[in-house]
Amino acid sequence: MARLTPSALALALALPLGLVVTAGCGNDRIESGSLFEAPRGQAAQALRYPDAGLTVSVPKEFSVKAAAAPQLFRASLNEAFLSSFAYRREEQLPKTRAELRTARRRLVDAAKKRDKTWRLRSTRLTKVAGAPAIEVVGDQTIFMGRLRIRSLHVYKGNGEYVVELAAPRTAFRELDRASFPGIRRSLKVTGRVKKPKAPAKKIRSKKGPSKESSRDKSG
Repeated sequence: MARLTPSALALALALPLGLVVTAGCGNDRIESGSLFEAPRGQAAQALRYPDAGLTVSVPKEFSVKAAAAPQLFRASLNEAFLSSFAYRREEQLPKTRAELRTARRRLVDAAKKRDKTWRLRSTRLTKVAGAPAIEVVGDQTIFMGRLRIRSLHVYKGNGEYVVELAAPRTAFRELDRASFPGIRRSLKVTGRVKKPKAPAKKIRSKKGPSKESSRDKSG
């Protein structure tokens, strides 16, 4: 596949997108700067998550926001978005072709059960950063509009890593070609996903009746 030039990337990212994607982020629409506003030599931004064992570079024009584990980030560009997750797994992860085929079938079945509007477009077994991986492309309806989503699942160590690109179907093809190959090439995983830090629990002291109130009642 030919590598797109920066001008081709700019064209793809400048496409008008007609669907407001609000899944997972309330009803806010996040606008982002144009590629032409990005400083020269900075067409991508590197994201690092040591506790999850993941690093990846995403196009500079995406507006990146941190997220709570297991999600690592959500990056928006008008109505398109990128997101990534790192799941700590206790069970053995797929390694062989047969195991990957079984995992692929489970991913597709889970997507269909989770959203009745979801329709499979394509799948493939692959490798990313030397680790076994599965790519799934599907369509689903969000707020009466059709969205296309490419979901990449990478298995290494104790981690299942997921990177997703979603956009309205009319814009997906160009955006996918312009951005996802670079994201895929830049993705690095260690296979060591740490347990998320539990928030501090609030301790409520159980106070009994005061001596004064006890005396008042007895009197």
